[in-house]
Amino acid sequence: MLPTFEPDAALERALDSVLTHGLPPEEMQIAVVDDGSRSADVRSLVRRIDRRGRVEILLHRQRLGLGRNWNRAITLARGELVHLLHQDDYVLPGFYDRMDRAFRAAPAIGMAFCRSRIVDGGERLIKTASRQQWTAGVLANWLPRIAERQRVQTPAAVVPRATYERVGGFRSDLCQALDWEMWVRIAARCPVWYDPQVLAVYRRHGRSESTRLLSNGAVWPDLIHTIAINSGVLPEEIRGRVRQASARWYAGSAIRTAEKQIACGEFEAAGTTLQHLPRLLELLPRSGDRSLPLRRAGILQDRLRTARRRAA
Repeated sequence: MLPTFEPDAALERALDSVLTHGLPPEEMQIAVVDDGSRSADVRSLVRRIDRRGRVEILLHRQRLGLGRNWNRAITLARGELVHLLHQDDYVLPGFYDRMDRAFRAAPAIGMAFCRSRIVDGGERLIKTASRQQWTAGVLANWLPRIAERQRVQTPAAVVPRATYERVGGFRSDLCQALDWEMWVRIAARCPVWYDPQVLAVYRRHGRSESTRLLSNGAVWPDLIHTIAINSGVLPEEIRGRVRQASARWYAGSAIRTAEKQIACGEFEAAGTTLQHLPRLLELLPRSGDRSLPLRRAGILQDRLRTARRRAA
C-alpha cells in the first residue's frame, strides 16, 4: 500500500521496485492511496510505470493528513500482511521473499523489518541503518531498544493486518514520530523479527515531509510528546531509565541538527531547534546530566548570533 500526497517522479521509482520485486497479482495487492492531491496527476504518474493497470489507484477528495491516510491504506488492504511504502522510498531485490520467510518461520510475530539504506535526493548514500543483530530472527530485549529511539525506517517494515487490528492504528496527533510510536506499541505486545540484509531504501531530501518538519521545528515537540507516550507502555522497572536514555539521545540529535543548520545558513531553523532543547533536558534526572548539552547549546547560541550578524 503506497500512501501518497502530491507525489512526484519518485513515486515511479517506488512503484517500479514493487512491480519488479513483488509477488504475482493473485498473491499481492498493490494500491496507491492518495490523500487529496491537487497539483499532482497521480493517475498519470502511476500509469507511466504501470501500463498493464495492475496497480489500484484510490483517489480521495478529502485530505486526512499523514497518519489518517496511513490508516486508510491499512483499512483498504485486503492481504494478511501490510507493507506501507512511502512515495519517496523503494525496496530492493529479495525484500518480499525475505519478509514472507519471516512470517512463515515465526507466525506469532507482530511485525518484521530489515536493515535499510538511507539516501539523499540524488541517490547518494547517506548511511546504512545500524545492524540490530547478525542473523535473521526474533529480536531479544527489543522493547527497551526501540523505545529509546527510532531504529526502523517505515519502508523496511511489514506488519500483519491482525497486528494493526490488535494494537490500533497510527496516531493522528503525531506528525513526525507516529511510526516510531507504532513500533514501540507493537513491541510492547508482540515479538518482532529482524533481517540484517539491506533490502529497503529510505530517501531523505529537501522536499520531504520530514525535512519540512525539521526546518520549522515541529519535530522536537512531537518527539517530546512521543517519549511520554512510549513511556506509558513500558514496564515500570525500566520506564525511567529508557525515558532518560531517549531524552539524552534526542537532545544530542537536536544539538547535531542545530550545528548543521548553522553551517548551512539556516539560522531561523537553528534557533527554533535550540529553543526546544531545554524541554528535552528536563526529562533528565540530575542537573549534572544537563550541564554538558547546555554548555554545547550555549556555544551554538553564540555561534548563531555571530553568524546572523555577519549575514546582516
